[in-house]
Amino acid sequence: MRTIALKPVSFTPALVRLLEKRLLIKTLRPSRTVVNCNRATGIADTVYVSAHRYGAHKLVCIRCNVNGFNLNSHPDNEEFIFIDSTGARFKPFYLLIGLHKHALMQRKCAAGTLTGRDFVLVKVKYNDPRVSVFTMLRDTVHCEVVLEGAGQPPIFFVTEPSRLRMDRLKLTGYDVRVQPYVRRKNKP
Repeated sequence: MRTIALKPVSFTPALVRLLEKRLLIKTLRPSRTVVNCNRATGIADTVYVSAHRYGAHKLVCIRCNVNGFNLNSHPDNEEFIFIDSTGARFKPFYLLIGLHKHALMQRKCAAGTLTGRDFVLVKVKYNDPRVSVFTMLRDTVHCEVVLEGAGQPPIFFVTEPSRLRMDRLKLTGYDVRVQPYVRRKNKP
């Protein structure tokens, strides 16, 4: 069995830019069309539209207490919203994101070439508009993971099409482990 050792990192604006450049996520920010608008009446610009075949959009509130790695992707986009209005102390909470789209990740897994360098494990940060609200783009492999520790299971929100299917990444022959989180300055 191959081991994939993952080192958690902070979810920084630099890391968000890297994930956006790789077309894995999209942050919630105004488009250039909106920013550059000089019309007195303003303007509206669509960020994206879900495919009709996946249903209407829905908002889901999730209390997560999963400590395994159930990697999946979806054929359409979904938004993650890490906003906490409860003031609760949550258990250590991470989001594992594959650095390639689902098909390539599955091929690498089947070939036995998948390593920790194919993933980023980010420590979820709440209430920071730069990193706490973003779109997970279609076919991006990801999963939420809660580690043992003090606090309650974390709560977050997801918006997604109402009939969005989940495509599992089969990690046959792999053991995924989390190494201790070390806070580093200026590292994505």
